Amino acid sequence: MTLVNETGQEVFYSISCANSGDCGTIEVDGIADLPYYDNQTNVVVNFVPAGQQTNFTMTVEDSGTDEQVQMLVVAE
Repeated sequence: MTLVNETGQEVFYSISCANSGDCGTIEVDGIADLPYYDNQTNVVVNFVPAGQQTNFTMTVEDSGTDEQVQMLVVAE
């Protein structure tokens, strides 16, 4: 699974499934490539803007090879 940061600011991420969990930061326009999470069920991904307490969460019910979780926040 690939996590992509297109938010315009550095983000902290955490990702987990039943048997594993990982976390880290993704710079602006950066990616985190996490192939372990391919073909897992109930993968939970959290993104938090670096230095803030608010987060966004997405649950991927069934993941596959080369699948990507991507988040984009657009301010108007």
